[in-house]
Amino acid sequence: MSRDAPSWDDLRRRLVAERFSAAGIAALGHAIDQAERILGKAWPSRQFERKGWWPAEFNLFAFHAAALPRFLELVLQFEAAANEPTFATVLRGLKRGVTSADWRHALLQLEVHRALRSSGTAITFEPEISGSRNKADLMIAPSEGSPFLVETTSLARADVDQSWEEYEHNVWQAVTQLELRHNVRIAVELFDHRDDTETATWLAAIEAAAVSSEHEVQRVEAPMGRAEVRRAGSPTPERTFVGAAATRDGWHRLGRALQAKARQSDGPLPVWLRVDALDGFFQFTEFATLDWTERVDRVATNLREDLAGASHLAGVVLSSGPAVALGATDPTAETQTTRSATGCGLRRLISAHTVRETVVVALRDDVADQRELWTAAYAAESEWLPRDLFGRSLPELPAFLAG
Repeated sequence: MSRDAPSWDDLRRRLVAERFSAAGIAALGHAIDQAERILGKAWPSRQFERKGWWPAEFNLFAFHAAALPRFLELVLQFEAAANEPTFATVLRGLKRGVTSADWRHALLQLEVHRALRSSGTAITFEPEISGSRNKADLMIAPSEGSPFLVETTSLARADVDQSWEEYEHNVWQAVTQLELRHNVRIAVELFDHRDDTETATWLAAIEAAAVSSEHEVQRVEAPMGRAEVRRAGSPTPERTFVGAAATRDGWHRLGRALQAKARQSDGPLPVWLRVDALDGFFQFTEFATLDWTERVDRVATNLREDLAGASHLAGVVLSSGPAVALGATDPTAETQTTRSATGCGLRRLISAHTVRETVVVALRDDVADQRELWTAAYAAESEWLPRDLFGRSLPELPAFLAG
């Protein structure tokens, strides 16, 4: 085993009185024990050595306010799913080692299981699709109403988005080095991204201004951006680095992913697609600029266009996933429910500093009860963790922390 490979004992060593209360340390120790029991003693090191990473839900719970509830949710969801015999198939895949995409997929299966489980509802993991060689991700058989299948998927950030971020990070680092080298303050606003030669020329012009002490503030403008170079001691502007606007079709990739899932799930039972758009669709595309009624109607219109002809589809539950929102702690400020003729839009504070936005759209007239089941489940998501903690006689979340 590599010295750098993680272990469950590494997590236990993070349970210190400076961060957690005595009750919190006991409860977290129990949670780690349960995770070890379900995934296996050697799982952290095996996962890390085979795949080069292990999940942030485990790694960060002791350091970030938004990560602690996510860790507890995950372990409690694992415990509940482990009581379902068909979860064994999912668990075997996890134990062998998973990519980040595989991990996100398993988390969505666990989430749907938590969202829709209730007394009298039977939930099956990895059910067969009649007449197909494919399997669905879950089958939901409510105590009242007809059974349906659920297909889950997460859309990660595209390569082009990651390249965009890497370019801006490199420019920001170069500017920061100039500040340190020449004892100046530099405010940058990018208009566009350019090739390496043009970028280097612009940065050289900024450095030339930084070397000069002729003026208190010097401006360096080019087609790719604007920079203000200020001598040390000058007032610093509020915003020191503004990236270029990344304009793109936020729906195109998402629509293609939905179409692929629709083809994969074709069969006699109605199917709901449960999709997390983790690519910034909810935050960084035109969608974020619309009011909630427009958002719901726009998503519904796009879904009906892209999924026309997929008569087996009952509907789509599209979510931002749990998104970190620093400073978001007031449920009344974050709660939004919008119903329109085309669907329902929700925004909820899941836990402190974490929100989720969700759009629920039914694609058939005969699944109104299923649409309401999804809507009610995600409208009450903030109650899942408190209920699960109470149900296992564990402390309330604030009681986990020291002080």
